Amino acid sequence: MKAAAMSVWIFINLLCFGMCGYLYLIWSQYWMSIEKQRLFSKFQDPPKTIAGISIQETKNVRSLINITVLKFDSVRKSRRSVVAFKTGQLMSNNKSSSHDRPSNNIVVKSHGVPRFPNIHKPILEFDSEKYVCSDYTTQECKLKSKEFKELLMKEFHRVLMSESKVFTSGLDSQNSYDVKYDRGAPKHETREDVLCVLKKVFVRTIKAQDEPFASLGYRIPKRPLQEGRMFNSCAVVTSAGALLGSRLGEFIDTHDMVLRFNNAPVENYTDDVGSKTTFRILNSQVATKPEFNFLEDPLYKNVSILIWDPANYSSTLQEWYLRPDFPVFSVYKRLLERRGTSDVHLLNPHVLWDLWEVLQDSSTYRLRRNPPSSGFIGLWFALHRCKRVRVFEYVPSVRATRRCHYHAAGDDVGCTLGAWHPLAQEKALAHRMSDNSDLDVFQRGFIDVAGLRTLHC
Repeated sequence: MKAAAMSVWIFINLLCFGMCGYLYLIWSQYWMSIEKQRLFSKFQDPPKTIAGISIQETKNVRSLINITVLKFDSVRKSRRSVVAFKTGQLMSNNKSSSHDRPSNNIVVKSHGVPRFPNIHKPILEFDSEKYVCSDYTTQECKLKSKEFKELLMKEFHRVLMSESKVFTSGLDSQNSYDVKYDRGAPKHETREDVLCVLKKVFVRTIKAQDEPFASLGYRIPKRPLQEGRMFNSCAVVTSAGALLGSRLGEFIDTHDMVLRFNNAPVENYTDDVGSKTTFRILNSQVATKPEFNFLEDPLYKNVSILIWDPANYSSTLQEWYLRPDFPVFSVYKRLLERRGTSDVHLLNPHVLWDLWEVLQDSSTYRLRRNPPSSGFIGLWFALHRCKRVRVFEYVPSVRATRRCHYHAAGDDVGCTLGAWHPLAQEKALAHRMSDNSDLDVFQRGFIDVAGLRTLHC
């Protein structure tokens, strides 16, 4: 009997310590949020009012603390009961303990409880003409552009902060590509730092002699995309919904090279996106899903194409071939057999993670462990091939809209801020790399970036 009572007493002690540890873990996460808010404040003016979490979130947090306190109090009384049982005073202690039992209306008072930033409420307003200028030369337009820029940067950092939170992002459990990378402190802080490290990420495609492709009879073109041709000016045209009605088509077509993405059409949209196409970058879904008709649609003919499909972080080409994200290899082999002279290449998947590391090493936050988007791949590729790169509606302008693509109906803010790719960091970094005016970026709708071959790193 004594041994049983001792076992129960030890168990309840362990439970008490566990509750204390749980409370400590909760509060440590809260204080971590405050520390991240300090990092966040480096990119914005100090708030004029206290930025608290929403009313519903406050109730949830208080409820969690109340429940924990109630459980802790119950455990404390149970422990006292066990001690009384050991000393033969169980009945008398039960009578006295009834006065200690908390009521259902218990209120936990706060003394100096810190307020935490509302990282779940969007800052940026979409589908609004509030910041659109009719005359770019006025002081009012400059002020509108500045205000929009500040809100956009805050929105990027709100998204990054939210995704980096351990309890809300689930990044530890959503590591489907088995990424093992110690990020440490940010390494690339200036525009020159970022461009110089991107210069070291070379354009690498799957070659005819690479295994297992050589043994399997893939007739991969021996010449690189466009035979490594260099261009003076390049336009990287995103598929953003904000391009609809932009009237940027004529300007886009003045560039020597025009790069587009996936199944974005030009027919019926030339006034807004132009008509010229030099390159297309496709993800493996577009290359493999029947609805995109990759092998037959003229949209993908007579144009240079770079297809990407992610492999695990440390996979070999052989492992990637056996386990692609989408069955891109059989489609690619059929394309080579039908059109052997086509300038279509597969991106080496190791490049994706080299680019992801650049994004992570440039951020104060932990990023999604998913590969970068086609947009960032296109920007990086163009920087290697062009003396000057203009990227249209990648960093959102005042025309920012909930519409996902200019060529298809459907609203999805994730297309702008990221739902799978680390888009917020990609776009914040792209803005850091640009060297043109705020009027160009936020009113006209493009960033301007110097090509990598013009740099002396």
